[in-house]
Amino acid sequence: MSTELILLGVIIALLAFIGWKERETRLEKNKLINALLAKNATDMVSMDLADKTEVKTEATKEPDFLPPESLDDEEWKKTVL
Repeated sequence: MSTELILLGVIIALLAFIGWKERETRLEKNKLINALLAKNATDMVSMDLADKTEVKTEATKEPDFLPPESLDDEEWKKTVL
């Protein structure tokens, strides 16, 4: 039983190592491609930063401020109270 657990641990460790190595290889290939495509060092740095940048979008929400000109008398009283 203990031999099987040890072997299972070794297999999991090997799979994790292979996955990590593949990720590192992919990142190095991307850096090499960026370096080959870049015209100078500044372009290479900007390409690296562009790869790391994530665009986050937020849903637009209604503004908290309503101009008093757009409210009639009843809505004005409600907002004041």
